[in-house]
Amino acid sequence: MKEIKVAENKTLKLTNVLSREIHPEEMASLPVVLTQMHNFIKSNNAQPIGPIVQAMVVGEDRQMHLYMMQQATQFIGQMEQDYHMDAILRVKNCLYAHYTGPMPESQLASYKLQVHAFENEQKLTGTSYTIYVNQDEDDAVVDVFMETK
Repeated sequence: MKEIKVAENKTLKLTNVLSREIHPEEMASLPVVLTQMHNFIKSNNAQPIGPIVQAMVVGEDRQMHLYMMQQATQFIGQMEQDYHMDAILRVKNCLYAHYTGPMPESQLASYKLQVHAFENEQKLTGTSYTIYVNQDEDDAVVDVFMETK
C-alpha cells in the first residue's frame, strides 16, 4: 500500500541521541560511518535503539549540513572528535509526513510537505529530519519532520 499521511504542529523528540556530521566525501562510505557510530555507542556501555535518523540542517553559514543520528540506551558523557550527544533533542512545530511505499520514492514525503507548506502559507526553516522506520526490498516506512518558522 502506497500512501503519505500529513499532519501539522508535531514535535520530534529524541533522547540520548548521538550525532555526526557527514561530509560529501564520506557519502560513499556511509555504511562504515554508521557502523562506527554503533561501535562507539557499544564501547561506552550503551546500545543503539530505534532507527537511524538523517538530519538536513541549514547551518549558520546558510549551507545544508547532513547529520546522521542514532538514539542510545543511555547518555554518553565522553565524546570523541566528530561526535555530539544530546540528552534530549526536541523540535517543535513541525510538519510531519508518514510515508509507506517503495524506498526509491520516499523523497516524495518531503516534496509533499513542501507543497503542503506552500499551499497553507507556512514557512519552513529548511531543517528536516528523516527517520527510516523500516525498509526492505519492496516497502519502506519513513517519517519526515520539517521544522516550521
